[in-house]
Amino acid sequence: MDAPDPFTLISAGMRVQLELAPEQRVRLVVDFVRKGLSTIWCHRGPERELPELAAGSRVLTLEAGDMSGLLKVPVMPTAVAVADRSDGRVLTVSLKVLSGTIWVQRRKYIRLRNPPMALDLRLAGATLGVEARALNLGGGGLAVAVPTDGFRPGDQVELQFRIANIAPLPARGTVLRVEPLLGGDSVLAIQLTEIRESHRDRLVSLIFREQTRRRIAE
Repeated sequence: MDAPDPFTLISAGMRVQLELAPEQRVRLVVDFVRKGLSTIWCHRGPERELPELAAGSRVLTLEAGDMSGLLKVPVMPTAVAVADRSDGRVLTVSLKVLSGTIWVQRRKYIRLRNPPMALDLRLAGATLGVEARALNLGGGGLAVAVPTDGFRPGDQVELQFRIANIAPLPARGTVLRVEPLLGGDSVLAIQLTEIRESHRDRLVSLIFREQTRRRIAE
């Protein structure tokens, strides 16, 4: 399914999230939306403390969702202002919508080839792991290359995703397919069966950020 037009889904009064870093999101309320200007105006507050945010060339991710899925929109802050009031401070921000919007449907996730992360993998209950390289990654599963033919469909595995500056994300999965390679190596197709939703969200955010970075670099 193609990503919906952000200016169709996002409207005034809607609550959205702006991802400032992998571990940091700020909740905002949409004030105005102007498709002709490719701009969304939002605010936060009044509050005693507000997150640090500045206009500039840094691309951020605006998240807006409903019961059917999550819209992840690359945006760039073009204007940021803070107003002091008797009941707190109010942050207002103007976000320029960029190309590359992704729609993440429930239980259906896009895949990223060669994700920038390391991976620990072992059979469930085993004490020793095997060297593994992620070939692609989605919110619901992944494909990995391993230097062994010791895995079979139906095997239960334990994983830890290791992404820079983030604590390892543990998960469990089931091997769905095993494809042999020359030299005794194998490719495993693994479905994630046990993973915290917050950890799954981090993986989806990694996929989105890396896809955006690759598009910009093209």
